[in-house]
Amino acid sequence: MLTRVLSRLSHIKSYWYVRRAGLLPEIHDYMKRSKSTGCKYTTIEKLYRNILKTKPQYILECGTGLTTVIIAKALQEIKKTTGVHGKVISMEEHQTYLEMSQDLLPPKYAEFVEFKLSDTIEDQYSFFRGMRYSDIPQYNYDFVFIDGPSYLTKTDKSLTFDFDFLHIVKNSNKEVTAVIDTRVSTCFVLQTLLGPSKVKYSTFARVGCVSGVSAKNLGNIQSKLSSTNFKKTKPLFSRPRIVLNKTTT
Repeated sequence: MLTRVLSRLSHIKSYWYVRRAGLLPEIHDYMKRSKSTGCKYTTIEKLYRNILKTKPQYILECGTGLTTVIIAKALQEIKKTTGVHGKVISMEEHQTYLEMSQDLLPPKYAEFVEFKLSDTIEDQYSFFRGMRYSDIPQYNYDFVFIDGPSYLTKTDKSLTFDFDFLHIVKNSNKEVTAVIDTRVSTCFVLQTLLGPSKVKYSTFARVGCVSGVSAKNLGNIQSKLSSTNFKKTKPLFSRPRIVLNKTTT
């Protein structure tokens, strides 16, 4: 009961932020013409806030839709106030959704958006495997929004996690920030690899956030893995558990 109340309050708070930010007309106009389910106010708030705060140059959007408009509006605001012209690369695995998103994008945001249709592939980092887009345009990304693709593997139909953020971090020469819409398995894997100080998940808002990380935060468990990479916690009043002990030297 308490969890439901707190979740409701979280969504109400986000609604009022979205309203004050002037995003409601954009959302209502898009949803009137869209066949998609839209996006939670909590996700929209986190996404818009974090983009305005970090002022990224290149954003990778995993899963096109309403959030493409929200991201483009944030980039437009940043350009107005700072002169920085950012860009979002909006990825999609389904051509129907990509074409719909292209048709629904207001012309005033066209300069900030590049759409890309891509198949998905399975990828692996140490013993963590997930799904990602196979044909991501080459930019020096510093922000990722995760709401796709499907993380069901093609080989054995296992549910895994969205690998795109790891792929970007491994290949970027600067810190990368992320917002994750609901996908708990993705938040779990990233929190295991990067730690709870870098990856936070709100059970009330159902949104994950990753503060700026780079390849060095991943350590070297991909190339060197043994029993020394695991350690037991020593809590005072509960049973010890095994946690990942990364090596970064």
